[in-house]
Amino acid sequence: MGILRPRAYPTKLFLNAADHTYVECGSGGKAWGCWGGKTGGRMLRQAAGSTLRADAIAGKRERAGITCYLVNGVCHQAANRILLPAAITVVGARGYSLSSAIFGVYGRPRGPLGTCSAPFDQHIGVSGELPACLQGPADDYVEPTLLSEDDHARGPDDFADPAYMAAVNELYQDRFVRALDDNVDAYGFQMEHFALFVEHKERTTPLALTASARDRVMAARSDFEKDRIEIEQGLASSRDALAFVDAFDALTLRFQDDAADALGEDDYRHLLDLWPEERIVLSDPDIVASAYGSNSRGPAVS
Repeated sequence: MGILRPRAYPTKLFLNAADHTYVECGSGGKAWGCWGGKTGGRMLRQAAGSTLRADAIAGKRERAGITCYLVNGVCHQAANRILLPAAITVVGARGYSLSSAIFGVYGRPRGPLGTCSAPFDQHIGVSGELPACLQGPADDYVEPTLLSEDDHARGPDDFADPAYMAAVNELYQDRFVRALDDNVDAYGFQMEHFALFVEHKERTTPLALTASARDRVMAARSDFEKDRIEIEQGLASSRDALAFVDAFDALTLRFQDDAADALGEDDYRHLLDLWPEERIVLSDPDIVASAYGSNSRGPAVS
């Protein structure tokens, strides 16, 4: 069995943005960029999994069916899909909990007005290893350093909570599929996933929400989702992709403000793995430039 490992590095925005993540196999002979770069990151963890299946999930463009950047997800969701054969995720990448709260573990099913369909083909029948992943590392290959267990951004591992991942997988087999063709289910899928995310954090961290705090943070998440749908519909009509990116970043920052208002400092920290004063965006400037360009008209697709 091969080895899969997620790796992460800061974007150009550094302190103001989430890490970029990608996946490599244990030999270092193959990596999948997940919309961005695929060298130089620190290792988050590693586990055994079929590299041939990971490659099938990744697809030719190494985006794993995350069709439209910032609509279906970001690099975190693409990497998580590729990592499925190893039953690990990119937990520990800066901003991952925020990304998971907003897009889910494996991404959103669709975008505005039925565009950006992003089915999750898990290639269950594929097994075996890529030849490049069975070779030894190149002479200049540098073995990555594992992320420190006490890194403040690490958070609880998703698969360390079997109840969470079982519920997530069921959600992606059922409501996610229905949401590919239905606006109501697209909204409901996101809200159901966020509720599972909150419960996961309550089981695996000291997070303990009062009924009032829970209601307020769920309302904040609902407001975000409704406004996201609105700006995506605006994108579909105006085709102004860069205005969409700016609006999405603004919504992401507002959601963090609303969550901080709804929660105490400790609960905000446990929910999003960010310090109470931290505010970050999920858009990677390099990927935005490559996906949308300076004069792009509409969402970029894989």
